[in-house]
Amino acid sequence: MTETEELGRGGRLRDSAAGELVAAAYAAESAHGPRLAHGLSLADLAHAVALVEGGDLAGDDARVLLRGLLELHAIPGDEFPWDPSLGDAFNAREAELGRRVGRSAAGWLSAGRPRREAFRVGLRLTARSAVRDLHDALVDQAAALARHARVTRAALAADYTYLQPAQPTTVGHLLLAYAYPALRDAERARGSHAALGASVAGAGGSAGSRWALDRGRLAELLGCDGLVEHTKDAAWQADVYLELLAALAIAATHQSQLGQDFEIYASQEFGLLELADAHSRASALMPQKKNPYALAAIRTQAGQAAGDLAAAVATLHAGSARTDHFHLLNGTVPRALDEAVAIARLTASMLEGIELRPARFEQIARESFVTAADVADVLALVGGLGYRSAHRVVGRAVRDLVEAGEPPSALTPARLSAAAEAAIGMPVELDEATLRAALDPAACAAARVQVGSSSAAAMDAMLEGLSVTLAADEAWSESAREREAAAEAALLARARELA
Repeated sequence: MTETEELGRGGRLRDSAAGELVAAAYAAESAHGPRLAHGLSLADLAHAVALVEGGDLAGDDARVLLRGLLELHAIPGDEFPWDPSLGDAFNAREAELGRRVGRSAAGWLSAGRPRREAFRVGLRLTARSAVRDLHDALVDQAAALARHARVTRAALAADYTYLQPAQPTTVGHLLLAYAYPALRDAERARGSHAALGASVAGAGGSAGSRWALDRGRLAELLGCDGLVEHTKDAAWQADVYLELLAALAIAATHQSQLGQDFEIYASQEFGLLELADAHSRASALMPQKKNPYALAAIRTQAGQAAGDLAAAVATLHAGSARTDHFHLLNGTVPRALDEAVAIARLTASMLEGIELRPARFEQIARESFVTAADVADVLALVGGLGYRSAHRVVGRAVRDLVEAGEPPSALTPARLSAAAEAAIGMPVELDEATLRAALDPAACAAARVQVGSSSAAAMDAMLEGLSVTLAADEAWSESAREREAAAEAALLARARELA
């Protein structure tokens, strides 16, 4: 066994790792290195600073170790020499550090902590940063939708359920139905960010250590808010990542629903919107086609996100304190976050660039029987019928018109009365002016009285509320980013000072 191999195997094992073990396990763990590199580096720097400040590490070893760690910190993750034969990214970092500063100084990285603590800290820092980026992309989605909704707040449209025209509404009201889920997804991202902000550093093996490592100081160095108090829980806590993966899956599902709706709306048959060229792709065979390709990418990631959550839950169906859990999570969480951020940004960009077609929205609303429920409401409110009877009468009237191939405007008081005799055995009386008003989809959309409806007053209130929420969410992100950047800068400054 070479000196480098011994570093990865320790004194307990006599032989080098089997090639099959390296190919099947070590290579997978080492592949996590590029994504975890920055977080691992901060974890190592904080640990070294805490050892020095606690008085357990001093002299040349302390200075040389910190100088070496600062050198490693400057190497981009995708340029670092990750060596799968060493077992994992931590061992690769220690080996490179040893080549630069000697094994004596490098060996202090494991004083008072196992390699898994470096991974626990590094994974949390990596995920915390990425989930903030996800938050910002989700907020950008809601902001883009709100901007379009403000312009189309009064533009007539048909709402859809089961892909059938349902009630008259406005284009702006339809768009806001996608904005609120994005904001809830952003709220879940903030929750994950807060949970990931609790420090697990300094837990030792799982019951603490005799080294003078101040867990509060480690949290401060890492820019964390508080501690995961119990040391074994800190060393093996995994539910925070299940919550994160669930948040990613929910956000991806919302984006997939939007993507499926928009692909239908962009079809020739609907013609309600068109994606920008920048978010489309041409067919290699059919020159007339403009495929809304971004929507396919959005939907695909949703399936991956659901699979990541299922895999994590399944892996955790084992006893506590098992390496299985983090063998999966160390790779899945950073990769899933990278993909989630990329797709969330794509969704926001796609929403910013869409071309809406209000005239087509209005055409469908006026050609469809979207006011049928309003006619039934009027019959019940002023025509003296119980609501269920009014519903049956209007349903029969619509059936008669559909079978005759006639539009909603062909409904007259006489035809409505005839439908009533056929449906409930008695005529109804509704004057022409009242019926015409109930058949006007624009008037119906404006006549809603509930909070959150399509009326002008409700739309104004929602848009104003969204402006306040978006401003608060953006301020949160800026504050979190500044705090974390300041903590990292302070850690690096302290490491340089001690070096």
